[in-house]
Amino acid sequence: MSKVLKRLSGAVVCFERVFPKREDKPMKKYMATFLCCALNLTAECSFPSNTLIATTDEVRDIKTGLIWRRCALGQTWQNNRGCVGEVELMRRAEVEEKARLLGEKWRLPTLDELLTLVDDRCQPPVINTKIFGKVRDTTGEGANYLTASIYLEGDAAIPTLFYTIDLLNGSVDAHTKGFAGAVRMVR
Repeated sequence: MSKVLKRLSGAVVCFERVFPKREDKPMKKYMATFLCCALNLTAECSFPSNTLIATTDEVRDIKTGLIWRRCALGQTWQNNRGCVGEVELMRRAEVEEKARLLGEKWRLPTLDELLTLVDDRCQPPVINTKIFGKVRDTTGEGANYLTASIYLEGDAAIPTLFYTIDLLNGSVDAHTKGFAGAVRMVR
């Protein structure tokens, strides 16, 4: 189920609580639906401030034990400015080479690891911009960040496809190894 549908299904639950199967007041019904949708779609971001510890170039996630590069590859962190420079779009083979050059066991995150940075209740972007800087549309189709996770259809792995996450809206998609996306390294 897409993030938007999840949000809208929350509005339906809210609607059912306000008007359980009553059809006698249609105007109130529409107002309640509108209000529930509006509240769901503009929910406050809830990034816990005590689980992410930022240094100049890295962010340590106390909860998961992971260490993240603060900016996407191609960018550097500058105090009071955030991530500066152009996001470097890379294919998987290029990422593996870049990780080797960076050393310190940097790698692509798995889908589950990258999802730990996402709060889909936030307005776009869905990542903590105070910690990780602004996220921009990198491909003309969103801010698609690569993961190391192979796409699954049911229980079957499709080794030619890998998951990506759009850090603007939180949507998860799959692309081939040849797709060039943004990269946020982890170790």
